[in-house]
Amino acid sequence: MKKILFSLIASSAIFYSVNAQTKISFEASEGYNVGAVGGQKTWTAWGGAPANKTVVSTTKASDGARSVRILGDGAVEAYYGVESTISFYNRSEISFAINADSLDGSDNFVIIYNEDYDIVAGVDFDWDGNVLVYDYTEGDFVESSKTFLGNRWYNVKIEMDFATKVANYYVDSSLIATNSIDPTLANYSIVDLMTDDYGSGFYVDNIEVRDTSLISTSEVSKKDIFRVYPNPTVDVVNFDVAGKINSVEVYDAAGKLVKTTKDGAKSLNVSALSKGSYVVKVQTENGSHTQKLIKK
Repeated sequence: MKKILFSLIASSAIFYSVNAQTKISFEASEGYNVGAVGGQKTWTAWGGAPANKTVVSTTKASDGARSVRILGDGAVEAYYGVESTISFYNRSEISFAINADSLDGSDNFVIIYNEDYDIVAGVDFDWDGNVLVYDYTEGDFVESSKTFLGNRWYNVKIEMDFATKVANYYVDSSLIATNSIDPTLANYSIVDLMTDDYGSGFYVDNIEVRDTSLISTSEVSKKDIFRVYPNPTVDVVNFDVAGKINSVEVYDAAGKLVKTTKDGAKSLNVSALSKGSYVVKVQTENGSHTQKLIKK
């Protein structure tokens, strides 16, 4: 597997204008033109690649008629892409659709940075058909439980909570990883679409940035409250949640289901699990809740 050296990609310039849009689908109705995306709205091309390498395209779209095309044909064999400023929210959801041309070619990145180009979160649909997610403890992208096929749209969602410093990664509504956010980082401000140009490219469409704290402020009632405690735990973990519990599932850091129960109890003994980070998914009569759990 190719080693990604992120010191090489910190050279792209910061772009300070504010993107007030909550959804970017590159349509004419949003003011986008077919052709080079760098220079349109708040998008900036970086890496020195020709303008025709990063374009608004009508070739494919997950919704509507257009998307952004990051062309990788092996001519450059270096990191390049396009970036835009985005709004920051303490609790947020960043989602997008991605379609990689094929396997055995380029790595295809969507990365969230802060203003200093520290990586906050991100995914890499890599050359070998694996979906990698950013792990700040490794300082690199690491494999998740998810794989992908070329020439197919996938919907990616990254949930970030800067109070708990947790990022949840979903592909097609399935949780694939939960990682910590670097505790020294206070925000994000940039989304970057990037390739390493090893012979294939990718498309991105329907980028959405959502303030999920607004949902909790205006819509959450008692039935939506969910708490896992004690956390960290040594043996038993309890669930503070309204309504009947239908099932509890525990996933390890790789996204593998390691424990499940349907006994309806509002506690679970996890003493047999190894020390580390897990994700607990509790399904109740009111809906589904997930939270990171630390086993000591």
